[in-house]
Amino acid sequence: MKIFEHLPHIPFMKYSKVALVISWGIIVACLLWIHPWKGADAHVKLGMQFTGGIDMMVAFKGNVHQEDVRNALYAGGVQQAGVVAYQDKPGVAMFSIKVKARKGQDEKDSSTQIKQITAALRSLDAKAASDHRLDLNTESVGAIVDTWMKANPLGIQGDETALRLAYEPYVDKVIKAREKASPMSDYNQLPSDLPGALRASLEKDYRLGNLTILKNESFSPSISGEWTWKTLSAVGWALVAILVYVLFRFTLSFSVGGIVALVHDVLMALGLFVLFGFEFSVPVVASFLILIGYSMADTIVVFDRIRENSHKPEYRRVDITKLVDDSINQTLSRTILTSMSVLFVALCLFIWGGHALRDLAFPLVVGVLTGTYSSIFIASPVVVFLDHQFGGKEKLKQHA
Repeated sequence: MKIFEHLPHIPFMKYSKVALVISWGIIVACLLWIHPWKGADAHVKLGMQFTGGIDMMVAFKGNVHQEDVRNALYAGGVQQAGVVAYQDKPGVAMFSIKVKARKGQDEKDSSTQIKQITAALRSLDAKAASDHRLDLNTESVGAIVDTWMKANPLGIQGDETALRLAYEPYVDKVIKAREKASPMSDYNQLPSDLPGALRASLEKDYRLGNLTILKNESFSPSISGEWTWKTLSAVGWALVAILVYVLFRFTLSFSVGGIVALVHDVLMALGLFVLFGFEFSVPVVASFLILIGYSMADTIVVFDRIRENSHKPEYRRVDITKLVDDSINQTLSRTILTSMSVLFVALCLFIWGGHALRDLAFPLVVGVLTGTYSSIFIASPVVVFLDHQFGGKEKLKQHA
C-alpha cells in the first residue's frame, strides 16, 4: 500500500464534465451503430437459447476449411447454416454451426435436422466411401449402449435394466476419451481400463473418422421465448434490488448517482459487446449480472467514504466538491488494487479461455474498467450536482 502514499491529489471533479462527454459519447455512438430500434434487424448476435434452433460445435482432424463445411451442408440440404471457424490446436479445425429454428418447429423436427447436419458433415471424410462401418467419433451415447446391450460382449446376466447399468459407465469413459482426443485417430486412445471384449467390439464395429461432435444443443422457439423473458426479468429484478438497497443505505442523491452509474456501465458493456461482434447467450447474461454487482460494490466504497468524511469537523465548511475529491483520493489505492486483481483474472479468461469463455469474459473485462471509471466520473459527479441543486452537505448525514 505504501506505493500509493506519494500519489498527487487529483481533482477528479474538475475533469468530470469532459469524462461524461467522452463516455456517454461512446455509448451513443455504439447505439447508433447497433440500431436497437430496428428490432430483429439490429446489429445484435443472439444465441440459439434466445432465437431457437440448433447449436453445434464440431472438430475435424486434417485439412478441412470453412468453405468446405458450408458446401457440404448446402449439398446436404442445410442451406441456412451459419458456420464460424476456430483454431484450437494444430491439425484440428473446429467449427461452430448454428441453424435457426423454423416457425412452428418442434423437437422431432430438430432431431431430424441434427441427423441431416451430421450426415452432411460425414461426407467430408474421404475414407467413409471405402469403409462402411459406423463412425465411433460421431456415434451417439445411446447408440453405443444399445449396440453393446444387443451383442452383450461381456456376457452380463439379467434383464435390460441390468445390461444398461453395466455398459453405460464404459460408454461414458469412451465418450470422455473421444472428447479429449477430438477426434480419436487411433484405437490406443481408448481408455486403458476398458475390458478387452469391449475394445475388440469397438474395433470390429466402428471406424475412426475425422469428425467429432463436441457440442450438440437444440432449442425450440417456445423455450427460447421463455428463456428470453426469464433473463430480462433477472436483470430487471437485480436493478430494482440494488436501487432499494441504496435507497435504504444512503440518501436519494446517492441512489440516483449509483443507478446512473449502473446504467452507464451496462450500456457501455452492451454497446462494446455488440460492436465487437460477440454473441449473447445465457452465460453471457450471467456475466452482465456479475458486472452489475461489481459496479455497485465499487461505487458504494466511494459513497461510504464520502458519508464518513461528511461527519468530520474539517469538512463541515468545505464545498461538496472538495469533500468528494478527497474521498475519492483516499479510496484510490483500494480501488486500484481491487480493480487490477479482478481485471487480471478477467483478462486471463478472455485471452486464454478459448472461444467458449471469450464471450463470457468480455463483459467482465469491460465491467471492471467501467465500474471503476463510473464510481469516480459518473456516480460522484451526480451526487455533487444534486447537492448543489437541491440540498446541502447536511443531507448526506441523515442516514448516519
